[in-house]
Amino acid sequence: MSCLGGFRAITREELDKLRAVPRADRDVDYLDCTMVQEDSCDIDKAWDAIHRALTNGKLEYGSANAPGCWVILGGELLYGNCPEESDHIITCKSPDQVQQVAQFLQTLTEEKFRELYFAIDPAEYGMTPDEDDFGFTWGYLEDSIEFWQNAAQKKLWVIFDASQ
Repeated sequence: MSCLGGFRAITREELDKLRAVPRADRDVDYLDCTMVQEDSCDIDKAWDAIHRALTNGKLEYGSANAPGCWVILGGELLYGNCPEESDHIITCKSPDQVQQVAQFLQTLTEEKFRELYFAIDPAEYGMTPDEDDFGFTWGYLEDSIEFWQNAAQKKLWVIFDASQ
């Protein structure tokens, strides 16, 4: 099972500061203590199933199946794609991607997400998708919609991060 994840809405200036930090120092302490956030949204452990449901069922980086892939692991990879970076993940979405995600999530119904969620391969996911996990996952995704809408309106960048 994955670990805790969340979104942070930031300005371009804060993103530029983060990009200037050596990769080895791009940790949760930097994100929590140094980076100025305009908004944030916790998604707990639901990020794993959200990503799988909105993409190809696998936990992979990349921009396949946009804009759904941009919610979690799509966008610019700032940390987490090599063995020495296995402690956490940081991805970044541009204001244009944030706008597209906000529009996409606004039209995503619970019924459609249910279809996507229950199509996840249990062997890939490490567990059989069930109603309890679906409710948990949908609840966090639904709660994030307002965050995405606000970030899109303000033309902010969105960081996704998760500890592993």
